[in-house]
Amino acid sequence: MSTPFTPSRRLRLLIVSAMALGLAACGLSGPPPTLYVLGQPQSVATAAPLGGDRPVIEIKPVRVSDYLDTTDLVVRGPDRIIPSQQGRWAERLSVGVQRALAASLGARLPGLILTTQPPIDRPARQLLVDVSGFEAIEGGSVILTARWTIADGASRQSVVSNGAQVTVPLTTAGDAGVVQAMSKAVDELAGHIAPGLSNAR
Repeated sequence: MSTPFTPSRRLRLLIVSAMALGLAACGLSGPPPTLYVLGQPQSVATAAPLGGDRPVIEIKPVRVSDYLDTTDLVVRGPDRIIPSQQGRWAERLSVGVQRALAASLGARLPGLILTTQPPIDRPARQLLVDVSGFEAIEGGSVILTARWTIADGASRQSVVSNGAQVTVPLTTAGDAGVVQAMSKAVDELAGHIAPGLSNAR
């Protein structure tokens, strides 16, 4: 036999529901996460204008290991990946690496046009980058492991194929320190790649 749905029982149910909603609201409250991007902001004054006779280099979408290619800002602990509670990437990590790499290469190679978009005309070179590891080690360093291929824009044949591992110490605590070290790692990777693009025609 079912229990009658009395006014007092209805009141108790309303109180329990209100408490549950209050706890849920508390879990959702708090400041929004801080959003970060890789690389340094590029000044409009120093941005290279498009056009002219300079060779065009197309930077293809960067491949990043699936478990890293998210908007989570993470640090690797002894036996697990630890996501930040306050910080997030403003874009997927693969997109951020591609954009920051293009900016760093553009600063190093002012005689070339670096683009992350498919150009209208055939590019002089295509750059393909595969990032197999890009992590901040808790209490240690950022380690970036990547391979890249520079292909001829006309034949699509490989001109240069190489790889590097970049290590940057974590000198500042917190999310900002991780982002700073990761940005420096991408910039150093650009330094390894740039010589293979410098003679593009």
